[in-house]
Amino acid sequence: MTKKSSKQAGPLTELDLVCSLVPFLVDEGYDVKLEVSNMGQSIDLVGLRGNNRWLTAIEVKRTNWKRALEQCQAHALVCDYIAIALALKGVPKQLSHELNHNGWGLLLFNHDARTWDWTIRPVVNRRVWKPQRTRFLMNLREISHAS
Repeated sequence: MTKKSSKQAGPLTELDLVCSLVPFLVDEGYDVKLEVSNMGQSIDLVGLRGNNRWLTAIEVKRTNWKRALEQCQAHALVCDYIAIALALKGVPKQLSHELNHNGWGLLLFNHDARTWDWTIRPVVNRRVWKPQRTRFLMNLREISHAS
């Protein structure tokens, strides 16, 4: 599914990408939280679905997919689905291999159409660490109550 997300011309910053991704995810049925703390770092976007039962961590980068993969290691301890959102024109083989190996998804930003597309859909993550997930959910509730 493709959604219009940004009318701005020129190079996009990581913040521009995050802001353009939110409406796409909302249209897909997610409740979106930004910059959610997890084990000393933050997840760029957390999408909640299914009465907040299913959590999707999305790490957004312009091009630095290796850094995104590193960050997602911690996200995999607390979220049901993991994805990376990038502004690349193509998918490097090593990235595709790593995503498929881990069951993580990939969203790519189309610069010409200014849209987001799922290139790889994530699969359910079975490596969730329950004690850390409980702490993470408490943190999410605090964010929800503060808004």
